[in-house]
Amino acid sequence: MNWKVCNLCCFIMMIPVLLGCGVYSMSGATTDAQSITVNNFLNSGGGPPNLAQTLTEDLKSYYLQNTRLNIVNEGGELLVEGEIIGYQTTPLAPTADDRAAQTRLTINVAVRFTNNLHPEKDFDQTFTQFADFDQDLSLAQVEGEKVQEILEKIIYDIFQKTVADW
Repeated sequence: MNWKVCNLCCFIMMIPVLLGCGVYSMSGATTDAQSITVNNFLNSGGGPPNLAQTLTEDLKSYYLQNTRLNIVNEGGELLVEGEIIGYQTTPLAPTADDRAAQTRLTINVAVRFTNNLHPEKDFDQTFTQFADFDQDLSLAQVEGEKVQEILEKIIYDIFQKTVADW
């Protein structure tokens, strides 16, 4: 038999074995869980009125796109919940005329993670990210773009801490 055909047959026979292992691994994520609950985040830190809802929905979407986990409303083997606890701007980089050349927008999110399969992986942690913008621009002019940039970083950090085992 031709070696290419033999290799192809071996590969095809291995597919059920690989799919039946029970451990999911996609985009660096490794977990034996099959479901996750992402509770609605709260917002006690300020910012736009839809900030907590945006974080919650974007986090769910990130898990759906990067794992095989099913999102369930309650009773997931993994549980992510939390609260936006900080939203502030800070002037940076003073210039010669004692003005700030840039402003930093910082968002802090407290996250509680529960792993019902492996309780030793549970954690409470605050994730903080920021984005800088030119002082000549107002927060209103850049807020939408900078908030999205910061949330993408925070979501990535939460994902890495919860299912990527780093």
